[in-house]
Amino acid sequence: MSDTNNLPANVRRYAKFLLIMAGLGGLLYGVDVGVIAAALPYIERTSTFNQNQIGWIVGMALWGSLPSSLVAGLLAELFGRKKMIVASALLFLVSIPVICASGFFEGGNFWIMVGGRAMQGAAAGLFGVIVPMYLAECLDADSRGKGTGMFQLLLTIGLVFVAVIGFCVTCCIGDAKKVVDAKAIESGIVVFEQKTDAAGEPVWKLDAAGAPALDKAGEKIPEIALDESGKPKPKLDKEGNRIADMKKVSFETIKGWVPAGQIASWVHAWQMIFLFSCIPGIILFLGAFRLKESSRWLYKKGRKDEALAALAANNGEEKAKEILAEMIAADEAAAAEKAKTAAATDSLFQKKYVIPFILAVVILACNQTTGINSVLNYTVTIFQKTGMQGAFANVSDVAIKIMNCVMTIVACALVDKKGRKFLLKMGTSGIIVGLCGVGAIFLAISKAWVAPSMVTGVLATVFFFMFIGFYAVGPGVCVWLALTELMPTRIRANGMAIAMIINQGVSAGIATVFPKWCEATNDNGTVFFVLAGFTVIYFITAAFFLPETKGRTLEEVEQYFTTGKMPEKKQ
Repeated sequence: MSDTNNLPANVRRYAKFLLIMAGLGGLLYGVDVGVIAAALPYIERTSTFNQNQIGWIVGMALWGSLPSSLVAGLLAELFGRKKMIVASALLFLVSIPVICASGFFEGGNFWIMVGGRAMQGAAAGLFGVIVPMYLAECLDADSRGKGTGMFQLLLTIGLVFVAVIGFCVTCCIGDAKKVVDAKAIESGIVVFEQKTDAAGEPVWKLDAAGAPALDKAGEKIPEIALDESGKPKPKLDKEGNRIADMKKVSFETIKGWVPAGQIASWVHAWQMIFLFSCIPGIILFLGAFRLKESSRWLYKKGRKDEALAALAANNGEEKAKEILAEMIAADEAAAAEKAKTAAATDSLFQKKYVIPFILAVVILACNQTTGINSVLNYTVTIFQKTGMQGAFANVSDVAIKIMNCVMTIVACALVDKKGRKFLLKMGTSGIIVGLCGVGAIFLAISKAWVAPSMVTGVLATVFFFMFIGFYAVGPGVCVWLALTELMPTRIRANGMAIAMIINQGVSAGIATVFPKWCEATNDNGTVFFVLAGFTVIYFITAAFFLPETKGRTLEEVEQYFTTGKMPEKKQ
């Protein structure tokens, strides 16, 4: 391992600066994912958007990232990594005022909001591909794991950052949901219990043909349960309070309940949440101009002197010459191998390209089939279904996000010491146990073996902590390393883009079906057992097919997939 203490002070300063700037790309990725959750309670109560439109606003950042992930590699190849990091930060900054402009229209402007969220998602897609690629190509073998782990660490901090912004704004402006819910309950607009049959199955209203009657949205209409006096029976929450039926509350109704000044302050609240999220984007945009271009991109373009200068900036002169020599040697070896073949071109369907690409795609897809994003979005709901009281459920949700950050720090410390395979095997093993534990609790409740209680809620929380903790210490950090380290130089940019779009597509698909999937299985734990099954595939891939890349240069990893044997480490 190189001794960074022997490097000149300016080299050490730049190395830290590089990590901070690239890490901010991860933070903005986390902000993109989490900012809507903080702003949504205000947006829902100050707009005319229906639930389908709200769904598009929430999901558009994810869908917007798909096309940008696909072209990110091509753009990074054409214009360079540094320029695209600057462009990504600028796109993120431009998206914020576009989103905020929706609030200048009474009831909000849906298309402006969706357009801004799509731009925000496009920026996230670019960050997710280009920043890990840039880090992998700029850092040496001994610090690449820690550097790429910084991206994931700042991503989790980004989630906490926007949650804190939302909390502070709510403390200053007030809780819009609480105010409107109270008005709805006062007006008798509440959720009523659905009637059940002798077997405990829900009863639905029937049409003239005897089939379930449907409302205007195409949803089945429930048969309402009646109390002893023959009146509709209100549904109560865990604290015994009636629940507001917000599906029946329109923006016009809210305007009749709340003064115009109050609604304006709520609009300003969600706008401020987005505007405050600009802070790291401004820092990254300005700071990225001082970054050096990727040495490997410069080398591919034939600019060897500039590549050497870029390597020296954060590795020192001696180490830079050594790395450049390895790049030249790997290039010459590849040219010699190509000369031995009869093919006129270096086919992309060779084993050295296909196997690492498939490995990266499988790992990224399996990373999402753990259910990490969907499960995190529904933690409070899941805790409440297992019997935990509302206040405790929210506290547990915050605790999980904090633990996610703490365990990511642990992973950053371990990834270059214990290696990628070790962390992935340990992480996926813990995820399997955690998911099966949560699934078992839901199964026991659905079978009436136990009743939902604080005990079952606490047990579910323990298994969730296990799930999130082991995810953070293993796949959370190592997935970015797998994406960048496995791809050979020739296909790295476009291969990463394709792998990333598959990752985003799997994530979007699971997020879309997760609530209805749980509903369709009557919360019997099947969802969590299936996700655990996918994680078994993840474990097998990491344990038996993934090479250990700790302390290896990208050229050595590429040689492994060419010859089937990892070169001996240099002393």
